[in-house]
Amino acid sequence: MNVLILSASSKSLLVKAFQDAVRPFGGAVTAADVAADSAALQVADKAVLTPRSNDSRFSDALEAICSAHDISLVVPTRDGELQRLAEIAGRLRAKGIAVLVPSGEAIAICSNSWRFSAFCRENGFPTPKNFPTAEAVDRFPVFCRAANRTVPHHAMRISNKEELSAYEVLHGRVDGGLIIQEFVDWPEYSIDVLMDLQGNPLQAVARRRISTRAGESWKTRVEKLPELTESALALSELLGLVGHNNLQAFYDPVAGAQFIEVNARFGGASNLSIRSGLASPERLVQMVAGNEAAAAAPRPLNYGGMLLRHAEDIIVDHDPARDCVSWQDLPSELELGGRSLGAKRAGVER
Repeated sequence: MNVLILSASSKSLLVKAFQDAVRPFGGAVTAADVAADSAALQVADKAVLTPRSNDSRFSDALEAICSAHDISLVVPTRDGELQRLAEIAGRLRAKGIAVLVPSGEAIAICSNSWRFSAFCRENGFPTPKNFPTAEAVDRFPVFCRAANRTVPHHAMRISNKEELSAYEVLHGRVDGGLIIQEFVDWPEYSIDVLMDLQGNPLQAVARRRISTRAGESWKTRVEKLPELTESALALSELLGLVGHNNLQAFYDPVAGAQFIEVNARFGGASNLSIRSGLASPERLVQMVAGNEAAAAAPRPLNYGGMLLRHAEDIIVDHDPARDCVSWQDLPSELELGGRSLGAKRAGVER
């Protein structure tokens, strides 16, 4: 029972959570990234370098890694790789490898704020009001960001027409254009949602986003909000999501929820939900191992727990590249004796 975590970057806590999950099975966690000096590669059992997901060699690299490391579960962690992964997921699943990625259509909806907003409204899930153009804005403040969530964007609150005009000059040519929405001054939440591998909803945890940096929760607290979590599970089921996903919404106890976006992957602060009882890595590994009943059983949740993020240094006394192997240097299926899922492990054992 071996797990591959893509775009591992600094997600060392996620690597450790999956290490705990596969340990009873005698498994290992391989962390993959484009940079050898990524922190998560230093704590994983094995480290491998990959091309970027928009590289034509990405598919070959992924299949080579899965074959050489006998991977049973592939875990993406970056929006930009989801669509490419969806294109090749069928080939991996045909080899018995579970891939935590929904359909390409679901990713297309989640990756575009205009499409996501339309999908929500068509299915009875409120979202903030959209303004079709800057000229149509009839009240301030508003909130602006790139409509295409896979490209770098500068999301910000806009207070007046002068600021809006300046924002359009600076960012209006971003790929996919901009989306302008009403500014909602309600508490903002992340909802970590766990689905099974067939897209059936299992359990969810709501976290209030108390403080954020660069779009990620820096301080966040688990709260008991069954209306919000049930709504997030229902929306996730309609979208056809699988595995662990992170939804974001504004929530008012009287007015209800307004959904903002979906990250069809683990979120930056999902570790709090994992530790608060959602136990996604453990339950996902159980699913892959065939113990669906144990994975589906609701877990007791610890409400009130908080995540307080801080920087932590990993110091190595050598070049981290020494501990990595390139996907191109992994043994081929022929060298593995024709067994695409099996017998030989390659890469650096930690």
